Amino acid sequence: MYLCIVDHLSTRQTHRLPGLFSLITGEAAMKFEKISLPSQRELFIRKMQEMIISGELAVNERIPPERELAQELGISRTVVNAGIAVLVNQGFLQVRPRQGTFVADYKKEASAETLNAIMRLKGDVLSDSDIRSILEIRWALERLTMKNAIESLTPDAIEDIDKTVESIKDSDSFRQAAENALSFQIKLAELGGNAMLSLIIVTFRAPCIAMWIRFCKIYGINTLYEHTLQSWKLVKARDYDGIRDWIETFSNDAIDGKYTLYEKDLRK
Repeated sequence: MYLCIVDHLSTRQTHRLPGLFSLITGEAAMKFEKISLPSQRELFIRKMQEMIISGELAVNERIPPERELAQELGISRTVVNAGIAVLVNQGFLQVRPRQGTFVADYKKEASAETLNAIMRLKGDVLSDSDIRSILEIRWALERLTMKNAIESLTPDAIEDIDKTVESIKDSDSFRQAAENALSFQIKLAELGGNAMLSLIIVTFRAPCIAMWIRFCKIYGINTLYEHTLQSWKLVKARDYDGIRDWIETFSNDAIDGKYTLYEKDLRK
């Protein structure tokens, strides 16, 4: 059932390849970032997550003892123990005293850790159902965020958020634009003074970033900027009815209208 995880990561070979790792232009050398390889623990965690999410390991199924699992996978018991601790924290496994470790019903016992783990496993790839769910949640959260922000605007906050909105337009990549758009949402939530609301928005960081990246790929960074700017203009005008209607219109457009974000839209 379990695939062997071969320890090929501990052997590191360094080769000098002129012209590949050191491109010289005059006296300046082009620098490359180091490529980090996953550890055995990370590989073990990912494999277990895949098996649980796919249903290969069923809910309430007992997994083998740590020693047996380590032998079958060809890794140390320490790695297995550390990996299981992470999977328990993420909601994928549960330890039952004197019984063993079992597959948890992560859909019922999900937490922020579970959501973020699933997003990392997917590589920020969103299904159509993921998109619809995020947009529906976002619609509810944004109404409260904007309402609280309108009631708490200050000149300093306006100046700061003005810069954040403009940073979306000046972004060099889809990811940077998405990060800046999320920063706008977080700053508005913090401005409103509701600490839990800020925490909830941060919790949805991974899926929100993935969603905004997809938006930029389909409609462009400038469209994301224009939509964010329109929201911000209504907040600055303290027009709650206007911002409520704008959020509802944009959410409906993103779910079933002219700004949908589904897989078919990526193939246009």
